[in-house]
Amino acid sequence: MSNNLPDEIWQNLELLPFCVLLYDANQDIFKLNSQAQDLFSLKNQSHFCKTDFSQITLTNHHSKKKLLAEDLFFNYFTANNQCQFILSKQASKLLLNVKFAKLPNSNSIIIIDILNNNVDEQYDFDNIVSNISTDLIDIQNDDVDKHIHYALKAVGTVCNADRSYLFKFAEDGKTINNTHEWVNNGIPAFKDELQNILKSDLPYFFSSMTRTHLFRVNDVTLLPIQAISEKNIFQRQKIKSVLCIGLRYDKELVGFIGCDCVIQKRDWTDLDLIRLRLVGEMLANAFKNLNYKQELQQTQQQLINANHKLNKQVNTDGLTNIANRRCFDQTLKCEIKRSARNKEPISLIMCDIDFFKRYNDNYGHQLGDEVLKQVAKALHRICKREGDLAARFGGEEFAIILPAVDTDHCQRFAVLIQEKIAELAIEHNFSTVSKYLTLSIGFYTFIPNHKTKPKEVITNADIALYNAKETGRNKIASF
Repeated sequence: MSNNLPDEIWQNLELLPFCVLLYDANQDIFKLNSQAQDLFSLKNQSHFCKTDFSQITLTNHHSKKKLLAEDLFFNYFTANNQCQFILSKQASKLLLNVKFAKLPNSNSIIIIDILNNNVDEQYDFDNIVSNISTDLIDIQNDDVDKHIHYALKAVGTVCNADRSYLFKFAEDGKTINNTHEWVNNGIPAFKDELQNILKSDLPYFFSSMTRTHLFRVNDVTLLPIQAISEKNIFQRQKIKSVLCIGLRYDKELVGFIGCDCVIQKRDWTDLDLIRLRLVGEMLANAFKNLNYKQELQQTQQQLINANHKLNKQVNTDGLTNIANRRCFDQTLKCEIKRSARNKEPISLIMCDIDFFKRYNDNYGHQLGDEVLKQVAKALHRICKREGDLAARFGGEEFAIILPAVDTDHCQRFAVLIQEKIAELAIEHNFSTVSKYLTLSIGFYTFIPNHKTKPKEVITNADIALYNAKETGRNKIASF
């Protein structure tokens, strides 16, 4: 193999739909594709040197340690060739997934995927779950306390709690002990006081925990009279809200993990519940299977799948169960860049249900929602190619992205849409164009370049949709 490996493969590497950085140790130069140059706000040039990265700082998403971007190539990655970093850029923070690999002839490559343009607690929790589950796979008896404390701190932080803790039952099953506790800054700890507590002193709590393995209270002051013992303890500790999940071994309740709020009340969300339950299940399995790593790895995979499900929800419209506006915006941006690189056409279709307000007003919002679901399902079904995307753009408006589709094929696709909507035969006696539900459709087909912006593409498709509606509705118009 020649010594000019980067020159031979760079033309292919720079076309990858990610940020790509290549380092040639022989020449001590870096190469970046257009996405990487945009990410780091660097001017377009054939290669770069270390000084070009001197002002670019990344923060490890887990350890919070900072490093220069160039350092990623020099002894940063060891056992784990993948890590997540935060890049502060103007008013936003980007969450980056960074992968590293060595290539022949003293070359190395880094691929960066932008996970989110605004780092929020959802992505932070994804990272936390990954770290907790990784820690617990290799957990040993001598470092179990360290990993439990990290897990409690992590779940307490993402659930906006002031305290998080772990309780375990004594061997006699009659008393409980607070074995581990994390408290936020300025919050008093109660671990030492919460030892050898009789289950009989907390009858309401344990009745709920035994029946449902859950104790969820948004406002302690609203506890019923049967919970007077629990209420007194909570108020003595100045607890305003509390959430606890039972820990089980082979269906037997052996303890619980919980969070509480002292500063202000919290209306616990279903996401809080899922997060606490995920961490609780990880801890319970770690206790049970310290010597059975294979079983714990299976649990880790289940947790990763659960997180993928949560991530999918971020990109899915809650009513219609197709892609939402966020997913549409990200996909359109990526497809414009890809089509520009490949010099291929791309089509954007905008659809609007004709006289949908009249339908809602006369048939009711419940039937209106059902109509939105049926239309969304029909649009999703005809997007059969990989890369095609049907999304709910907003209200009764839908959008379809069709990569590598020219004007003629887009026209045929639009006709197919109207045929499929007609097959639904949804009665609409308050429409002036048909006794059945119809769509007005506008589309825009174009070959993008590096200057093409998603906003102008959407505007042009919207203009076509406007023309379709102005010329009588139930029409197809192109820009």
